[in-house]
Formats: sequence, C-alpha cells, structure tokens
Amino acid sequence: MLPSPEGTERKRGYAVRVEEIHFNHDVISASGDALNIRRNGGGLPIHAPEWRFGQSPQPAAYARNAISGMVTIKVLLRGGPPNGKLRIRAIDAYLPPATPGGCIGWILSLIAAIVHALVGNVLGDAGAKTVQLDANGDSSLETFELIHHKLAVASVGARTTEWVWQARVLRLFARWREFDRTSHRIFTLIDVPRGPWEQDASFNNLQLPWADALEKACTWAVGAADADAAAARITRAVNTRSNQSYTPATVFGFDPPYQLTSYMTHLDGGAPFVLNCTDCANAVTTFANLLGCDLWEGRFFNMVTRKFLTLNGNSNNAGDWVSWNWGYHEICWLSAIGVTQPVYDGCLQLDMDDNYADNVHVAQHPIKMNFGQNAPGDYRFRLIESGTGNLENIPRRRTVA
Repeated sequence: MLPSPEGTERKRGYAVRVEEIHFNHDVISASGDALNIRRNGGGLPIHAPEWRFGQSPQPAAYARNAISGMVTIKVLLRGGPPNGKLRIRAIDAYLPPATPGGCIGWILSLIAAIVHALVGNVLGDAGAKTVQLDANGDSSLETFELIHHKLAVASVGARTTEWVWQARVLRLFARWREFDRTSHRIFTLIDVPRGPWEQDASFNNLQLPWADALEKACTWAVGAADADAAAARITRAVNTRSNQSYTPATVFGFDPPYQLTSYMTHLDGGAPFVLNCTDCANAVTTFANLLGCDLWEGRFFNMVTRKFLTLNGNSNNAGDWVSWNWGYHEICWLSAIGVTQPVYDGCLQLDMDDNYADNVHVAQHPIKMNFGQNAPGDYRFRLIESGTGNLENIPRRRTVA
C-alpha cells in the first residue's frame, strides 16, 4: 500500500527510512569494504554501522590498492509498507552549479568537477535492488553493490559522500521517489596502513588507524596518486608547520609510544612549540604509513653539518640557515636502512648550492634522496661537512598513544 500523499509522506515519497549503513562489514578483508579504524587515541574503535538513524555519523576509510572486485555496503531500512517490496537505490546528491555559457562557463564547470573529484563523492551510487519488508515494514540487513565508485583509482583525500535514497514500487513505469538523505565522511588511502598501524580488530587495539590522524594526513597529502607522492607531501607538511621550531631534545617520545595525541594537540592549538629530528621522523613515518607508505625511522651518528634550513625556516632569512654538531640525527628511510636507500627528512631542508663559502642557498626538501656517501646529489654529501655519519641499522616504527 502506498502511503498518504499528504504532509511528510509527500516530501519523503514513502514512509520508509534508512536505519543503518555498514561500510566496514568484513573486518578480515579490505578488498570490498572499508578498513578497521578508530576515532582517536582516546576513544574506541569505530564499528559498523558507521551511519545510524538519529546518531552522529562515523567516518570510513578505504585502501585503494586493496580494492578488488565488487565493493558493497549493508543497509537496514525501517518503516516501509508492511510485507511489501520496494526497489531501493542511492544516488549522488551533487548537482553541478549553474554556469554561464561560453568559455567562462566551461572553465567554471571544469573547476567545479575537479573540486567535486577532490572533496566530493568517491563511493558512486548504491545500485538498485528489490528489498522485501516484513510485517513491520522493516528490511533485513541488505547488501548493496556500489556502482560508479572511484575507490580503485582514487587519490588520497578526505571526501564527503552525500546520497539521495530513492524507492519505487514494483510496477511498470513507476517513478523513483526520494525518501531519505545521508552524508558520509570517507578517507581514501593509497594502501592498507603499515606499521605502527594495524588492522587487528579482535580487541580494543590502539594501533588501529585514527580517524583524526587520517583527517590530517589526507589533508596534507590530498591528491597524491601514489605512495611516493604521499610520502613527499607528508614530509613537506611536517617540515613547514607555522607554529613549530627546532630543539635538540626529543619532545614527543624516543622510546615507544610516540605521543601522537600530544603532537596533534600542539599542531592544532596554534601556540608555538618545539620538536627535534626524532619527533619529525616519528611524524613523517606515522602519517605517511597511515596512507599506505613504507617508511622506517633510523639514526646515524657523529657529524658536523653543513648549513641547512632549520625547521619551518625561511630560505630568504640568512639566520635560518644553521649548522650543528650532532651526536645523532634521525630520519625516515624507504623500506630499509642503508647507504643505497632513499631517505626523507622532515626536520630540515638541504642547501643544494655548490658554493658553501657564500651566502647563496638553494633550499630543497630531502625527499626520496639516496642517503649515499660522497656523490653531490646524495643526502649525506649535502648534510655532513665532517664526521663519520655512521648508520645505526635499527629500523623503528614507534607505536602511538
């Protein structure tokens, strides 16, 4: 039986609503659904349903390289026609803005499409299916296939999917009618997060990816199409935060755990704070690996440095080009520690100008540079003026708290 066409029923189309939406409905696999995550370091893991009627929605995260085959969600409906059947689907709520004609209109439309691709719907639509309702007008937990989704090709981002839920009766030429709208915060990562992050959801695991850290990592690395680009953007972001400066002493933890909660609180608080090379290495590894990169932290010892651009330094300010006599320096390494391995350093920028006697400096972030030995393009050559710079082959990924 169709509902009354008056009042709320006219607006909604049918007296049916979305009760629950489950994105992470298989905690063992990430090939066809969302990852196991938690809200932050102090809360609890986020369990499906991430969207529940009348409650604040929870975010979901997908790993692009893990996606294979069909991607699905599970949905519970309530309040439909008792013992009835309905065709149900969800479509993208986005409507392109009206633009003038001609070249200007084409450019504005293109900009709107790019913005929507970066921050809008990545889940596509929930394909239509026939749903059987019980005597109370409620459904079972129904599986819907996501169609037109971009999860298998998505760049890094924190996006919002807004769905219009529609229903129609099983009758020839029946029209689709809107009955509900839902909004979802979706993180897209390059791959399943690596250490210190885990996917073991069997207990209250503090090392499940944190949604508040995902928000920050996806903002810093937005648009990154692969792990190299993601690690590069994270390294630059860690190095250039405006309210930070360098100190020789470790602030957020040399021994595990890395105090990630405290670091993010300082970042977001706006007040000036200090950190050292270990703190920067922890931040780069932790946020980059959250996106599916493969970085490790590692130290080398005993050096006098050439002039480099200090943390959050201004390359045009001569006073920001400094040198240190360091007992050790800690950076990030791709896959393993070794002289032939690429490195990332979020603590400083190197001087790539070949004349070290003058005041001309060419700043460069150390991003996927070979550690090397004595070649002019090597990280070691550009950083160390004298000293051994011997490596400590103890790779670290500090757990977070």
